[in-house]
Amino acid sequence: MRIALCDDEARENEHLAALIDAYARKMDYDIHCEAFTDGKTLLQQPKFDLYFLDFKMDGMDGIAVANALKEKFNQAVTICYLTNYESAAAEIINHRIYADGFLKKPVEGKLLEEKIDQFYRLSFFTRYELKKGGIYQTVYAQDILYAEADGKKTKIHLFDRTETFNYLLSEMEEMLGTGGLFCRIHRSFLVNLMHVEKYDSRCVTLKNGIVLPLKTRGFKEQYQSFIFMLNR
Repeated sequence: MRIALCDDEARENEHLAALIDAYARKMDYDIHCEAFTDGKTLLQQPKFDLYFLDFKMDGMDGIAVANALKEKFNQAVTICYLTNYESAAAEIINHRIYADGFLKKPVEGKLLEEKIDQFYRLSFFTRYELKKGGIYQTVYAQDILYAEADGKKTKIHLFDRTETFNYLLSEMEEMLGTGGLFCRIHRSFLVNLMHVEKYDSRCVTLKNGIVLPLKTRGFKEQYQSFIFMLNR
């Protein structure tokens, strides 16, 4: 798991990196951190699995960096904001700023550990080996927008492409449906809850604007449970 730390104060990056490194050794997690003191340098790098962004920075602030990352990687990013400001949580919620979580600075070790485990528990970084024709292909949970029935096969819609795999949608649902991350919203569609922007009684809209029909009961409850787990 590759984690990017971006804070314009180098001491904060060093503090967070030390906490993550200690926890990775304790849990025997394969975690690699890279630190950046400005957003422009971070944006020149390949995609990371998880971003810890300072909410307020000189130059590009955390929101601007997050928006640029979403545009560069078609929104396939997982972001946790770091802030000294208690009002940041309200600002994120009230202005619908995209965030997968936030931590108050200086970051406490126990809260950081809980946040990292939270991402694992929700299967953000789960890797699937899915059969495509006669070969197996690696797909990461966080890169899946939704799955669509295609006869006796299933189309997986990723951010930059669509792949067809040798499974019925019911079989794919069983494979992806653990951890509360994926939800069956229609007999033909499974959706990744981390990419849901809004919904009503008839449809679910993803963060990239794709609209899917909502025909099953229980979506509201599962989505609210997912949000509760995410913000716990």
